Parts: sequence; C-alpha cells; structure tokens
Amino acid sequence: MGVPLRQQLTVGSYLIKQKLKGVKKYPLVLMLEPLFRCNLACAGCGKIDYPDDILDKRLSFEECMQAVDECNAPMVSIPGGEPLIHKEMHKLLRALLHAKNLCIYVQMPCY
Repeated sequence: MGVPLRQQLTVGSYLIKQKLKGVKKYPLVLMLEPLFRCNLACAGCGKIDYPDDILDKRLSFEECMQAVDECNAPMVSIPGGEPLIHKEMHKLLRALLHAKNLCIYVQMPCY
C-alpha cells in the first residue's frame, strides 16, 4: 500500500523545515496511548496481568491535546489497548482531524 500524497507532503515539508533550522533531533511520530485497557485477552499479551488500577488509567482529552501540541510531530499514532473504548475518543479524533497538516493512525488490535 502506497503512502498518500498528503502524508508525503506533510512529512516531507516537516523534515525539510527541521533540516533548514539545523535541528538535529526532532519527533516524527507521536505514539499517543490515551488508554491502556483492552477488551481482549490475547494469548501472549502481558496486559491482562496488570492490576485494574493500571489498566483503568486514561489520559483526558486535554492531556492528549497537550501532548500533541507539546510534541509537534507531523504524525500521531494512537495504539492501544483498544483505543476506541476510550470515552472521549470521538472528541479526540475530531480535534486531531481538524488540526492543520497532521497525519493520524488509529491502530486496532489483532483479533
């Protein structure tokens, strides 16, 4: 599967800007994990061994947006757990989709 032109332009222009500024180290992808819990129990996954107080930790919408603003990477990847069971995921995705020149990936678990 090819990389969409919009993503190529977004990432390419970001990389060029960083090089022109002389920045040596910069983020390329923000791995935003707003939810640790998963609704599955896959064999080999260690998440089911964590206590409930760890599994129930969630980042709020505001914390997620603060991380996106602070990182300033051109791509945001939302892995999991199971990110779509987060109560504010629709609000977060809507805000990320309206962000200027941002590529977004929501990673779904293997079933």
